[in-house]
Amino acid sequence: MKWSAGVLPLVTLMLLLIALNVGRQLFPREGPPAVLLAETDLIWIELGEGFARSGVYQFSDAQWWEGVISLTNLDCAGNYSGEIPDLVMPSAGIKLDLSCSDLNSLHISSAWMRAAKRMALGIPLHPDRMNLEDWQALPGIGPRLAERIEQDRQKNGDYGDFEALRRVSGIGPKRIDDWRGYF
Repeated sequence: MKWSAGVLPLVTLMLLLIALNVGRQLFPREGPPAVLLAETDLIWIELGEGFARSGVYQFSDAQWWEGVISLTNLDCAGNYSGEIPDLVMPSAGIKLDLSCSDLNSLHISSAWMRAAKRMALGIPLHPDRMNLEDWQALPGIGPRLAERIEQDRQKNGDYGDFEALRRVSGIGPKRIDDWRGYF
């Protein structure tokens, strides 16, 4: 049998590719990182009314009240006693508004950031903490489906977890899989 001029380089190339593939399986390049990164306790908080510069900020949950209060432009912030309100605990994705009460004491209120902001920051969503506008931020949800989701929650109660959304007409396994990364 006579080999043509192109067969030998082709066989050599195929053997080289096979050896490369086997080598990658035997000796994977990924290993532990050169520098171990410590777990951080940073959380994203949106600062609203009462702040000199409203917007989304990152805080350490161990120091966050002191950091939040230092960003206010309110006269009553100096009357802050240093006690953390029971209802407002550090949690990624909350929005804080501060105001002065009639007695010139600091009043703190909280709500959840809009879903679009939480999604952009990689903060997981929870189906019981979303409103009509939040549902429409998810891909594939328009006004009608968002309304059905809200009506179902009003009629049948909170969802409890993400998988319970299947009970809504128009939400099947494919949509659940598409949205899984957001919850």
